[in-house]
Amino acid sequence: MGTIDDLTFILALGMGAICGAATGRAFAVEGEDRRTSILAAAYCGAGSGVLSAPLLVFVVVLVTRLLDADGDTVTALAYGGEAVGRALLWGVVGGAGGGLAIGILVALFKRYAPR
Repeated sequence: MGTIDDLTFILALGMGAICGAATGRAFAVEGEDRRTSILAAAYCGAGSGVLSAPLLVFVVVLVTRLLDADGDTVTALAYGGEAVGRALLWGVVGGAGGGLAIGILVALFKRYAPR
């Protein structure tokens, strides 16, 4: 069972970071100053991670458990529901990290403040 637990952890972090960076970039570009750009990117990235990671992790765990030789539907749904809790936490962490990273990068190279 350790393999699927590791997969959900890595998947939640990765998906959160990817979606957080994509969402955070848009908010970092529109920030008025560097501090606002960085904080807005991290905040919106965390929201993006909390929305995307649980859905992806639930689907992956559900499919993995259904393809198991002795897995039934009820057990697969239970494991999928259990994975959503971890994905909520780690999706936020990954999304905030991805948004923060892209926010810092955008803030370093930003030359103008939108009006």
